[in-house]
Amino acid sequence: MAEPSTETPARRGLTASPRYPLIVIALAVLSHGGFALSGQGFTPFYPFIRDDFNLTATQIGLVTGTIFAAATVTSAGFGWTIDRFGVRIMAGWTMVLSGLVVSSLYFATNFWLLIVIAAAMGSLRPVGHPAGTKAIVDWVSPLRRGTAMSIKQAGNPILGALAAALVPPIAVAYGWRIAAVAMGGFIVAGGLLILALYRDRDREEPQARRRPHTPFFAGMMKAVRDRDISFAVGFGFPMVGAQVATLTYFILFLNDELGVPVIVAGGMLALLQVSNIVMRIAWGVISDTLAKGRRKPVLYLSGLITALVLFIMALLPEGTPYWALVVMSIALGGTVTSWVSVHAVLLSELADREQVGTTIGYASTVSRTGIVVAPPLFGLLADAASYQTAWLALVGAILVGLLLLIPVHERKRVEAPA
Repeated sequence: MAEPSTETPARRGLTASPRYPLIVIALAVLSHGGFALSGQGFTPFYPFIRDDFNLTATQIGLVTGTIFAAATVTSAGFGWTIDRFGVRIMAGWTMVLSGLVVSSLYFATNFWLLIVIAAAMGSLRPVGHPAGTKAIVDWVSPLRRGTAMSIKQAGNPILGALAAALVPPIAVAYGWRIAAVAMGGFIVAGGLLILALYRDRDREEPQARRRPHTPFFAGMMKAVRDRDISFAVGFGFPMVGAQVATLTYFILFLNDELGVPVIVAGGMLALLQVSNIVMRIAWGVISDTLAKGRRKPVLYLSGLITALVLFIMALLPEGTPYWALVVMSIALGGTVTSWVSVHAVLLSELADREQVGTTIGYASTVSRTGIVVAPPLFGLLADAASYQTAWLALVGAILVGLLLLIPVHERKRVEAPA
C-alpha cells in the first residue's frame, strides 16, 4: 500500500524559498495547459479548417482522434521517462518542440497533411499531465494536493478559454494559419520558462540519486496489476472521452444544430472554460475540506451531474435562447470538463512516489483510448443519426464508468511539510 513520503526536501538556491511550492504550482499550470493547447485548445480552429478543407463532422472527429491516438502510443513511455529523467528536462524541452510543431500548421495544405501534423502534436502532448502531477506530488503536502492539483488542472481550461476567445477573431482578421503560429510561439515560451525555473526534487536530494530506477516494463506491470489503480483508470475511460467529444463538437453543435454564429459560439466555449477553471479548483477544495481528503465521493457526485447535464444537452432545440445556452455552457464547464483534477489526485495517491509518472502514463494510455474512439464515433453518430443520439451515447458511457469506481479503495494520506 503506497503512502506519500514525509521526508522534507533539501532546500538550496531557488528551492530554499518557502514560496517555491507556489512557483511549482504555477509551472504545473503552465505545463498542463501548454501541452493541452495541442488538443482541447485546438478546437477553436475547427470551423476555419472545416471551411478551408471542406471537411465533414466525421473528418473533424478524425483530426481530434489522431491527436489522441498518437498521445495514446506515447503516454506510458513519457510517464516513465519523467520518473527516470525528471520533470524539468522532459517538460521543458518537449514543450518547446510541441510549440514548433503547432506552428508548422501554417504549412498545412490538405486534410492528410493536417492529419500528419495532428499526429505529431499528439505524440508530444502526454508529457504535460504526468509532469505537472509529479511536480505537485514532490513539492506540495498531501492534505493540500486536492486544491493544488485542481489549480494545476485549471491550466487546461485557462489556456483553453484564452484560445477560444482569441483564436476566432485572430483567424478572422489574419487567417487561421497566423493564429496557429501565435499559439505555437506561446507554447515555446512556456517551455523555456519551465527550464529556467523548475528544479526536480530528486535532484535536490543527494540520497535520491542512489535510488534504483524501476525498468519501464516492470513499472508498467506494477501499475497494471494494482486492482485499485486499474479500476480508477477504468472510471476515467468514458469520462475523458465525453470531455474531449464535448469540447470538439461544442462550437460545431451550436453553429450547425442551433444556428449560433461562430463568434458567439466561441464566446460560449470561452465561458464554458471559465466555468471549468472555477469548478476544477472548487472540486479540489471540496475534496480536501468537506470530503476530508476523500476523492471517491467527489468523483461520484461530479460523474452523476455530468450525465444529467449531457442528457439536458441532448434535448436542446433549435432556437434555444442565448440565456439558456449561457447556463448550459456554465453547467458543462462545471461538470464534463472539471472532474479530472480530483481523479489525478486519486491516481497519484494510489501510486508509490517513485511510480507517479509511470502510473499517470498508464492511466493516460487507457483514457486516451476513449479519447481516440469518442470524437470520431460522436461525429459518426451525429452524421448518421443526430446530435441528440450522440449526446445520449455519452450519458450511457458515463453511467458505466461510475460502476467501475465502486471497487476502488482509497489509501491513507500522511501530512508532509510543504
